[in-house]
Amino acid sequence: MFRRSYKNRLPPVEETARDFRVVDGEPYLDEIFEHDRDISRGFARSELTEEEYKAAYSRVVNNLFSFGVHKFFVAVDRYDRYLGHVWVRITEDAVDFVPTAYVLDIETLVQGVGIGSALLERAEEWARLEGARKVSLRVELGNPFLTWYLKRGYRKRALILEKPLQAREKDSQGK
Repeated sequence: MFRRSYKNRLPPVEETARDFRVVDGEPYLDEIFEHDRDISRGFARSELTEEEYKAAYSRVVNNLFSFGVHKFFVAVDRYDRYLGHVWVRITEDAVDFVPTAYVLDIETLVQGVGIGSALLERAEEWARLEGARKVSLRVELGNPFLTWYLKRGYRKRALILEKPLQAREKDSQGK
C-alpha cells in the first residue's frame, strides 16, 4: 500500500556521474530550463523580485528561441537522471557571414568527470554535421571556466563592452 519511491533509493548523482552518457535533450527541456533558471539567478545583477526574475528569464529564453536552429544535449547517469546540458543554436554570423554555432548554455551538476567536455564535443559535432563553419560562445570576465574553454581550442576573438545608462527622469506628465 505504501510503496517507497524507487527514486529515493538511488545513489547520489555524484556517485553515478562517472557512468554518464550523452542523449538528446528534448525530453529534458523542463529540467534544463529549471536548472538554468536557478543557476542564472546567481549571475543576475539587477535587483528583481523572484516573480520579476522568472518573467524576465522567460522573455530572454523565448527571444533566444525566436531564430536559428536549436539543439539540446543532456548528460544522464545510468538511471536517466539529468547531470548537465548544452544548448547550441546555429545562425549566420554577423561578421564572417557563415553558419555559426553559438553555445548558449552549458551546465553540469558534477565536475571533473568529463561531462562538460562530452557535452561540448557532442554540440560541436552536431553543429559540424548541420553545416556550421565555426562555434562561438560568451564567457563572463572572471569566469573560472574561461581557461577550460581555451584548453579546448577556443580563442578570444572579441571583447564585449557595456556601460550602464542612467534611467531617464519622467516629465510632469509621467513620460
